[in-house]
Amino acid sequence: MNKRRISKGFWIWGQFDQQSSIEIDAIKEKSNNNLRGPEFESHITLSGPLLEVNKDTKKILKQISNEHHPFSIYSEGLDIKDMFFQSLFLKITKDKKLLTFKKIIDDRLNLKATEYFPHISLFYGNVTKEIKIKIMKELDAPKELTLSSICIVDVDEEINLWKVIERFTLNNEECSIRIVIKKA
Repeated sequence: MNKRRISKGFWIWGQFDQQSSIEIDAIKEKSNNNLRGPEFESHITLSGPLLEVNKDTKKILKQISNEHHPFSIYSEGLDIKDMFFQSLFLKITKDKKLLTFKKIIDDRLNLKATEYFPHISLFYGNVTKEIKIKIMKELDAPKELTLSSICIVDVDEEINLWKVIERFTLNNEECSIRIVIKKA
């Protein structure tokens, strides 16, 4: 099986409510001040790649966003790998809610399920393990974050381009029940 990384395409990201974004961006900024990686919006990759995006793709994602409420995801703490795009990150728990949400997106976009490693990157780059461990000691990982939107992202890793082309806010409406009493 070919496991070559696809570096150009469209990906579906999950993004966060304001409080979660503040927490993630604070540790991301602190790590990047020391490590000097490329700029990218805070996100968790949910699905992809798509080779093209059309109005049907957008309609499907809009529909998914209308059907789902914001939900919590949980951090297992900071971690590192010897990979450019998974260099320093928050490891995210593979819980039922997140995996079900990902499966819905994959199924509706007709994408084949692949091995999923949920994480929120804080730094893209190649630096030594020792440097990353030193930076990790200075960071406080949030425990719970709220996923509040999904977006389509145009990715071209060859030129460090990650451009959000459309964002869909998850349904924030409270569920209410309306009771109608009919007169006999």
